[in-house]
Amino acid sequence: MKAPTARPALRCAIYTRVSTDARLEQEFNSLDAQREASEINLGRFDQAKSDILQAIRLSPRDPGMPLWQTNLADAEMGLGHFDAAIDLIHQSIDAGYRVSYTYRELAAAYALKGKMEDAKTALAEALRLDPTLTVKSVARTNSVPVILDALRKAGLPEE
Repeated sequence: MKAPTARPALRCAIYTRVSTDARLEQEFNSLDAQREASEINLGRFDQAKSDILQAIRLSPRDPGMPLWQTNLADAEMGLGHFDAAIDLIHQSIDAGYRVSYTYRELAAAYALKGKMEDAKTALAEALRLDPTLTVKSVARTNSVPVILDALRKAGLPEE
């Protein structure tokens, strides 16, 4: 009998959350939100856009609207609609959603549009809000190649 060969240790992260029936009757709930984020990361931008627009229609005064707008901007960038992405992110910022994520996505949208000065300004604000921001850290939660490449173009350090 052949001795088993040693396999290299594999490390993986498993996302878990406690789920209950609470609030599942809502038109758009956290399971839908997870699906939308997954669709973007899988490159299914049309489906993600459809899901987010449905959420906005169902809950137009949702307090999370600025996040939805920024996520929708990701889908728009994936579809090549850079002006729409820029407009959505500005709406999000105007609504008070001034976090590193918003400014880094704005930097990517401007870089994709070819507006490098604006991209660098947005990236500077993202880095002010999160000095640890790198392409590697972004890739952990947003693995969309077009966005990662745009952030590199804007000057975000790799590591």
